[in-house]
Amino acid sequence: MRRFNWWEHRWPEPTDRMRNPDVQARGVGVMEKCTFCIQRIRAAKDKAKDEGRKVRDGEFTTACAQSCPTGAIVFGNLLDNESGVSRLAHSGRTYRVFESLGTEPSVFYLRGKKP
Repeated sequence: MRRFNWWEHRWPEPTDRMRNPDVQARGVGVMEKCTFCIQRIRAAKDKAKDEGRKVRDGEFTTACAQSCPTGAIVFGNLLDNESGVSRLAHSGRTYRVFESLGTEPSVFYLRGKKP
């Protein structure tokens, strides 16, 4: 998702406390882009490091994937061949936008299954 930020982020009290303190509000006039919920990734990595292990598949997900009622959004580690998202990426049903331009996008789209 990309969008241009036209708004001032000033919230009246007490609603100023409802925002996520882990996500910085950018100033007006800044292009916004999805960060894949980096704050969730960092929290999961920190927890796994404290426990002396690697982050487990499915241990965390992005806000959009969590709130998607149909499960159409999947997030995970493409470098882990055992992860669910890696299996989907190698299923032969995937394509990436502008891949032919050499941009190496990290977002994969799945074609529908044939009945």
